[in-house]
Amino acid sequence: MEQNKNAWIAVFVAVALIILFGSFGMGGYGMMGFGMGFGWVFMLLFWGVVIWLVYTLINAAQTKTQENKQDNAVEILKKRYAKGEITKKQYEEMRKELLR
Repeated sequence: MEQNKNAWIAVFVAVALIILFGSFGMGGYGMMGFGMGFGWVFMLLFWGVVIWLVYTLINAAQTKTQENKQDNAVEILKKRYAKGEITKKQYEEMRKELLR
């Protein structure tokens, strides 16, 4: 089993080396051929970073929005308790429910 796994790893490494160092670029190993083999790796890294950044920014904005909504609800609840619209028991129950 271990030898089979090592064989697959060797095949994968060989194919990766052929793709990276093969003459797939313009002009073979000439002016741009060698560098073109690594270009797709950097392109993947670039787009990976861009996607990660967009995801992180969206996630941060949503978290901040949810925190603001929760804070606003607690503030409204405090005002209602201060005005005497609800009892202390109701205030505590509602506050527990909101802070879950």
